[in-house]
Amino acid sequence: MKKIVASFLFCLVLITGCTAQAPDVKEQATWAPFIGTYVGDAMNVGKIANTVFLHGDTIDHFDLREEVLRVIYKNDDEALSKWFSSSISKDKAIVYNTMMGAILVPNAKGFGFEVDGNLYEISRDVLIDEMENLFSTLPKDNELFDEAKVKAFLQKHEETIQQHAVDSNYQKTFLAKFSISKSS
Repeated sequence: MKKIVASFLFCLVLITGCTAQAPDVKEQATWAPFIGTYVGDAMNVGKIANTVFLHGDTIDHFDLREEVLRVIYKNDDEALSKWFSSSISKDKAIVYNTMMGAILVPNAKGFGFEVDGNLYEISRDVLIDEMENLFSTLPKDNELFDEAKVKAFLQKHEETIQQHAVDSNYQKTFLAKFSISKSS
């Protein structure tokens, strides 16, 4: 009986050891599967908005008309309290989400974020000019569809994008480039 139990435990340890992932294998970044997403691919755009963008859990819906990616956040007290009571501010989310959107959805003509009755919009041209001033290695035009180039760029610069997003001085400078209007 002891031999059977010992054999069973040995087999269990062997099977567990063979199927366990090595501890040094790096987890894939949340943005990796979405490199080169087209603005018309509503499924992947939705996944980007919900998993890559900050505050994805407070998104009500998104709009892709005229090839502009507009994210509309919930306009209720609970959603707004999530926005403003957390350590992540609205401005940080807009800066980060816009830059990541420009990199992951390279054919979008612009980006918009509707929050608490205000619509923040920026054209791709203005956004790319701003990003090229920050990152001399930003992939250009069709290079943004090249998975290897975008992956290398984001692995090197995602932390810098996050740093710009939390910098209140940069937030003001960046947001000044947006048109802001009351949403209907």
